[in-house]
Amino acid sequence: MGKRHLTPAEIKEQCKRIARESRMADRTPWTAMGIICSYVIMRREGFKGQRISRLANKVNEMEADWSAGKIDMKEISKRLMDKAGWSIEYKAYTEDDITARKGSYQYWLDRQQIGPQNIINEQATRYMLFFFTSLMDEYGFGKDRLTRVEEYMNELLLSYQQDKTTVREWYHALLTEAGVVMEPPVDPLTQTAGSIMTG
Repeated sequence: MGKRHLTPAEIKEQCKRIARESRMADRTPWTAMGIICSYVIMRREGFKGQRISRLANKVNEMEADWSAGKIDMKEISKRLMDKAGWSIEYKAYTEDDITARKGSYQYWLDRQQIGPQNIINEQATRYMLFFFTSLMDEYGFGKDRLTRVEEYMNELLLSYQQDKTTVREWYHALLTEAGVVMEPPVDPLTQTAGSIMTG
């Protein structure tokens, strides 16, 4: 039979993880996605320093334009769908997605994560849409190349979800193999697993 109650130390550790995720939500998803996307394009398409930097700069320009209200995300998503036959979608988490019993400690724990998780997922989705749009606009990527990059990215995102520290390896590979210095995630990313609610 499973353990019925958590120890005070276990409760404290879970609360610390939630606090860390809240701190990470504002900036870390953006910097982490920059590293992941750059690593993917280096491995899958052989991009090196200048080409990776050009892509990263283009994505940051698009983010600035989006912040200024100059970019419609629906239009960006439609362009990708028209070119590749797929797009990157974001679905906000709500309390309806929580599977724990209402009123339980686990339910409370999951509810605390909804806000940070939605910020993280929305930022990551936006970064990927800008990234794929930049590949189309700057380097003329068509359906096959976009799909090849997207499939490899999905593999890496799964491993990143399980072990956040893998981003350090990709950061180091970009530096040593492509000569690219990326902005490291603001939080030291001491998390060793994905979020409690979403894996």
